[in-house]
Amino acid sequence: MTALARLAVPSKEAETKASDVLIHVRYTPSAEIFFIDALPAHLTPREWLDRLLAGASDYYQVLAGGRGFFRIPRKIFDVISPPVASAQAAE
Repeated sequence: MTALARLAVPSKEAETKASDVLIHVRYTPSAEIFFIDALPAHLTPREWLDRLLAGASDYYQVLAGGRGFFRIPRKIFDVISPPVASAQAAE
């Protein structure tokens, strides 16, 4: 018996998913935000979540155990996220 191995060529979809931005959200039992990834220094967790939901709610997935998950394409995330330079200049 002979086994042949084929190298998988990355598909366009796989390359796109590799560039997606992943943001995890964790909630307390009272539905307050306990943790959220990529939080800009000048925003509260609630402001950041509201901004993400306003611009990328189609990419949000509710998970069990008080968790949520965003898988946002890089192009959309770049529009939603505030530029670091302008955030520092505003302070």
